[in-house]
Amino acid sequence: MMILLFSAALAEPLAPLEFLASHCWQGSIGEGSQIDKHCFEPMHGGKHLRDRHVVTDAAGKVTYEGETIYAFNGKARRIEYAYFSSDGGVSYGSVSAKDGGQVLDFGDETFNGPDGRELKISTEWRRIGDDAYEAVSRAGFMPTGRRVTRYERVR
Repeated sequence: MMILLFSAALAEPLAPLEFLASHCWQGSIGEGSQIDKHCFEPMHGGKHLRDRHVVTDAAGKVTYEGETIYAFNGKARRIEYAYFSSDGGVSYGSVSAKDGGQVLDFGDETFNGPDGRELKISTEWRRIGDDAYEAVSRAGFMPTGRRVTRYERVR
């Protein structure tokens, strides 16, 4: 179980991510056999946002972990992120708000595995009120080419 130790508002450039901050969000993946949980924590007085990501199996055993750090790049005038996974993989990208802030568009991302393999993924998070969002991911390596996961805020 992850516990958020610190709560702070995000700095203005990170405003599109504000609804995520200081909350955990949980969804089911793998036809419901796994729980995917993200906990978002403001860092450095709200200048950055950390997302600690844990996937557990039906028995509660951790099968995968990752961490994302979001920050505003003043030169490029956009929110950027770095993602590090427990298998040694890494990816970098940017996220922008669309549809009045209701959609976070991560665009096309390349995940680089520790074995040198590249996985291309395109993702959007679609906000559903204050307590849920859907992550829509598209990638050729997925069995159907597309995955939708609904995440609900953990109370």
